Amino acid sequence: MIKHFPHLQKKELLPGNFTEFPYSSIERKVEAETIAVNIMVILQRTGNIFRKLSWKEYKKERLKDGEFTESEHEYFDKVIDYCKSVDTAKLFSKVWKEV
Repeated sequence: MIKHFPHLQKKELLPGNFTEFPYSSIERKVEAETIAVNIMVILQRTGNIFRKLSWKEYKKERLKDGEFTESEHEYFDKVIDYCKSVDTAKLFSKVWKEV
């Protein structure tokens, strides 16, 4: 009989686990890293599930923060595919790989 060991189970990783700043990311730009964190924070506060966030929803949520600029779009396009799942987030930076 196999016993159940909850302390050995892998924890489920959610967007909220990826809000630490991803220094030295694959993009090597602080602007891209900032946008990636913004995406994870938005995913966290809108259900905390991974999904591909649209630019429209990103912009709407960032406007609520009061610090949005249209220049974010360029970096959003570069990082959004890294923010749609645990596996892709771990590819974005060494910091996030260690989560």
